[in-house]
Amino acid sequence: MKAWIFPGQGAQRIGMGEALFAAFPDQTAAADAVLGFSIADLCLAGPMERLTETANTQPALYVVNALAYLRQLNEVGTPPDVLMGHSVSEYVALFAAGVVGFEDGLRLVARRGALMGEARGGGMAAVLGLDAAQVEEVIQRHGLTDVFAANYNTPRQIVVSGRRAAVEAAEPLFLEAGASHYRVLTVGGAFHTPFMQPARDAFAPFIADVPLAPPRIPVLSNVTARPHADDPESIRARMIDQITAPVRWSDSIRYLLAKGVTFADVTEIGPDGPPVVKPMVKRTELEAGALSADELAREDAPPAPVEPPKPPEPAPVRSAGPGVSVERLGSRAFREAFGVRHPYVSGAMYRGIASVDVVVRMARAGMLSFFGTGGLSIDQVRAAITAIRAAIPAGAAFGVNVLAHVNRPQLEEDMVDLLLEQGVRVAEASAFMEVTPALVRYRARGLVDAGGGRVEARNRIMAKVSRPDVAAQFLSPAPERVVERLVAQGTLSADEAALLRHVPMADAITVEADSGGHTDQRMPFALVPAVLRERDRAQARFPRFGPLHLGAGGGIGTPEAVAAAFMLGADYVLTGSINQCTVEAATSDAVKDMLAGMNVHDTAYAPSGAMFELGSRVQVLKKGLFFPSRAEKLVSLYHRHERLEDIEPALSRQIQDKYLRRSFADILSDLKDSLPADEAERAERMPKHRMALVFRRYFQDTSHWAITGDLARRVDFQVHCGPALGAFNQWVAGTDLEDWKARHVDGIAERLLDETAALLGRRFSALVGA
Repeated sequence: MKAWIFPGQGAQRIGMGEALFAAFPDQTAAADAVLGFSIADLCLAGPMERLTETANTQPALYVVNALAYLRQLNEVGTPPDVLMGHSVSEYVALFAAGVVGFEDGLRLVARRGALMGEARGGGMAAVLGLDAAQVEEVIQRHGLTDVFAANYNTPRQIVVSGRRAAVEAAEPLFLEAGASHYRVLTVGGAFHTPFMQPARDAFAPFIADVPLAPPRIPVLSNVTARPHADDPESIRARMIDQITAPVRWSDSIRYLLAKGVTFADVTEIGPDGPPVVKPMVKRTELEAGALSADELAREDAPPAPVEPPKPPEPAPVRSAGPGVSVERLGSRAFREAFGVRHPYVSGAMYRGIASVDVVVRMARAGMLSFFGTGGLSIDQVRAAITAIRAAIPAGAAFGVNVLAHVNRPQLEEDMVDLLLEQGVRVAEASAFMEVTPALVRYRARGLVDAGGGRVEARNRIMAKVSRPDVAAQFLSPAPERVVERLVAQGTLSADEAALLRHVPMADAITVEADSGGHTDQRMPFALVPAVLRERDRAQARFPRFGPLHLGAGGGIGTPEAVAAAFMLGADYVLTGSINQCTVEAATSDAVKDMLAGMNVHDTAYAPSGAMFELGSRVQVLKKGLFFPSRAEKLVSLYHRHERLEDIEPALSRQIQDKYLRRSFADILSDLKDSLPADEAERAERMPKHRMALVFRRYFQDTSHWAITGDLARRVDFQVHCGPALGAFNQWVAGTDLEDWKARHVDGIAERLLDETAALLGRRFSALVGA
């Protein structure tokens, strides 16, 4: 009697499936279509931090294990007598048994992984040396209501799961009871416990629509440790139960042993490498042996799984003072309008540094995040939107950045076309000094007459501004001259034009104080109140439209800064620089190492590569870098000379050899082939414009070198960053967040909000006492 078994979470490794993806191109392409990203890239290139996220690990293991099964079947020609998969890999066993199709199984696993990946505050630990009765006795004797036995892997290797703090605190109790080892696992959820009830509830309607068939090969259930029934509805119920029920792997092995399966009859199928679950067969055989005849008799009538015990009552609302809790920070209306849990937003960072991973992580945590589109092609942004949608729960909030292009408005139009094509409902408008036709089109396409004089905007705009007069434009209807021109061009209908007159251009205004990247270096204590008054006046003009929201960004990196923003009247806060130094940010480890070591005073203002002719400036990291001074030198030369040939020969050689590491002629030759026709013509007849284009290449390259981590050009890295990150580094010094490899965008958000509530509680208590 042959048994094929599949390993679950923990078996993943970089490089897994390398030979399988090429061997099964149709299934690999189907997996990519379901997931919205390349499964081969994830498994072969990682990085490991991404592969080990539950939402990615589970579908990756499903695909690799399923393809490994197909390879095994091709090689041996005969299917096994019984199948078994550990936890998530039970879905692989069901696929192998013909219960579910490959793509439907992957959809189920991707949804399961996404839901389980949303769990926060949980933990798991492996207990070695105690049997099931002893583990459960420790839990009972010490009243560990937040800890449950979750995985019975072998008779004396049991994983406990629950609230992370409770799991960590339980270590001495299990060691005192005789455990030989107690190892806390690197997971963030209390898997296979009642704490996963929200995931179970959300998964049930999803699996209800997926067709299942009777198994062609017996599959052992993790829940009952007995074969699944032939009834598909019973299988469906057990797979829902599996999310909260413990994994009875040891009992499943003992069942196989009782049926005559030996260690030699078991084949582990999964990622190439050392076996993970087959050794558990030998351990179980040595420690407990097969089920007895009485135990095996339960096969004919396996017990229905006991309804999982209800988790303990939720902890009281987090509060650290009179009337202060995380739930009461900021604006409830903002949370409801944008469909988020917290009044906290992570803003866009150019060239996709505010990456797919950043947006997905925040969306799964119930917070709004914007993908950074600056410097990316339309195809790159389209691919990012597809990947985000595939990885987040249906209806989860996310947004995409629309960057102003003063000299190339067609780039704005192209981005808006993409957002409308993709149905992206939230846009962050950045660096706009006035409302442009592209933004008006985006706004108009989402307007709906709700009756009774009310107009609803389905396409929401969050405008990032640093001047009250610009805020006033976004808090007003679309400019009439722009609307009339778009109607005359046939771009807007008369009905859309009429609706535009009844709504402001933006739903939310983010007041951007001194920040990383483009900045006007404004003080929030002057700027926020001024824009707040503009918002209040606009609200009075549009009483039927709904609340208009105001947020604060720039300098937000500590609980004190967040508290100050909310006390000034902000409905939400927006963070930027601190998110650049996280696992999810799409910049190099070299940059993250530098950022993790910076202080508040380690930034400088440098010319903007995009608009240095206009005097625009960006805030960048200066510690250990030549970029700020070299950028200033280039702009100084641009203002002093009319053409490249006028620069002093020795200085010209220095710039080409040290700054650009290329000749002016080489750069001009490259530009000739890549510039639009009108731009090429302008460069041909205007020597000063040619000089601007050559110097701009330095700005472009310095960003590229930083993002890719080109250590040969380390001193020239251009890293946009504000002092908020320096303040954040000082705040987390000596804590688990000191190392950037432990920083995750959602974890930072939760920590900041928790500590802000605690801080305000202490301050209010002090005021009351005074």
